[in-house]
Amino acid sequence: MDIEEKVLNILNEPIKGIGFKIIYVKKNIKGSKNLQIIAERIIDQKLDINDCVKISKFATVLLENEESINFDFGLEVSSPGVDRLLIKIEDYKNFKGSMVKMIFSKDFGQKQKISGLLDDVVKNNMIKIISNDEKLTIPFDSVYECRIIPQIKSKFFNGV
Repeated sequence: MDIEEKVLNILNEPIKGIGFKIIYVKKNIKGSKNLQIIAERIIDQKLDINDCVKISKFATVLLENEESINFDFGLEVSSPGVDRLLIKIEDYKNFKGSMVKMIFSKDFGQKQKISGLLDDVVKNNMIKIISNDEKLTIPFDSVYECRIIPQIKSKFFNGV
């Protein structure tokens, strides 16, 4: 089990207990010795600076007291951001109707990436996308990375 999995296993339930959900944990972001925790409030899927401070302090105490981890790294807590990464099949279900950009694993064999509307998730973890008026059904296992495409809306501009 790598450090990310260990930290997720240690923190996941206690963090839920204070009202937050960990989206993912990642080590060595851009060569740093930091451990990045991406999280959101369970109630509204948002996260502000006060939430980040609360999670950071709480996680630090838990990890400092955990004997199975050599806590020799800094913690970085942040929100998933406007270009949120979709990781679990539940993420795809929760963000139906969003515009997404998908990059496929090399073994998919078709296009390497597409952008389109996340239309649905159907049985056997198949993801339905509408791209350029074409309806595509993509196996979840073929997706290497999928991100939300931020939509900017104002009274002056309506679009991407």
